[in-house]
Amino acid sequence: MAITQPAQQQFYRLPHLTKRIGASGSSIWAWVKNGTFPAPIKLSPNCTAWIAAEVDQWAADRIANSRKAGI
Repeated sequence: MAITQPAQQQFYRLPHLTKRIGASGSSIWAWVKNGTFPAPIKLSPNCTAWIAAEVDQWAADRIANSRKAGI
């Protein structure tokens, strides 16, 4: 029986996230507060990050919804 390694989680810190999705930090935090963007996690008391898979899924959903709406 082969032992499989769990998938490595990747995280986005805010500076990388703002470049990745093209929105400001204040917009991202407002979306989090409104519940329209994935909530971050605390990696340590002074380190907040977003789970990359959740952010990537959010982006894919936005693209799909935009195409459905014909925008």
